[in-house]
Amino acid sequence: MSSFDPYDWDSFYFSNIDREEAHRLLMSDTSTLGSFLLRDSSTQGGYSLSVREGIEKIRHYLIEKVELEDGRTNVKIADQQFVDIPTLLNHYKMRILDSVSLTKPVMKKCIDKVIGLYKFEGERLSDLPFERGELLEVIAKPEPEWWKARNALNCTGLIPANYVQTHTEGDRLSQPHMHASGSASSINSDKRFSTNSATSEASDIGIPPQGGPLNGQIRVPALVRVMFDRQPSAYDTESLRLMKGDFIQLTKIEPSGLCEGTLNGKRGKFPFTYVEFVKDTSAVSS
Repeated sequence: MSSFDPYDWDSFYFSNIDREEAHRLLMSDTSTLGSFLLRDSSTQGGYSLSVREGIEKIRHYLIEKVELEDGRTNVKIADQQFVDIPTLLNHYKMRILDSVSLTKPVMKKCIDKVIGLYKFEGERLSDLPFERGELLEVIAKPEPEWWKARNALNCTGLIPANYVQTHTEGDRLSQPHMHASGSASSINSDKRFSTNSATSEASDIGIPPQGGPLNGQIRVPALVRVMFDRQPSAYDTESLRLMKGDFIQLTKIEPSGLCEGTLNGKRGKFPFTYVEFVKDTSAVSS
């Protein structure tokens, strides 16, 4: 049964790996019929959808951009066109490509196992909340202070490195490491956490350092950069057309992950998973 989220690019997009590496991943023991991944194609601006379609059969489908007469951009696979990649993936969750439908993304390799030292509620929608004592798999370390991890439900997101400790089978959760002054280490990446210290007593019972996550709140307005192209349906008059590299002034985020913002003077909606925050927010107008 297909249960993946076609908007969760982190789960299925493998960037610039080559065909041989895609083949190796899809032939692994954890891969089943219908497992897939999306990677950059050698065709400029295109993608390749690599799918396991048999015990020894891997197929690679070219996905190309198509410019329409009205200026919109679709994506094309074989003779089928779709408004964007998530719509394409969702289509083939319910329909057959060649011999299978898409069932689940290939699981990204675990490079480390960690366990939560503190409860982390997350500050942004791109974060992965977790409980103290929860086991997580680290799949990438894009920054020293922020790692990309996966939980038992295969949800992925960013976690603060000093909220976890390396875990091996049989390990017991240790008390958080304290400096001589009694303060827990702080996170300064992108100024997401303050450097205020917590008391020793608070750390001993697993309470995060003061000035930690803002209970899921995200400060707006904020400047975000578009990571992926997105062409709304012709019947969708509220959504923004997104082009990779565009900057949007984000003004509102719904609990569902749908955002509101202004792009080139036009106000509209867009999915949060298509953008990233710009660290230098000085360009955001008041």
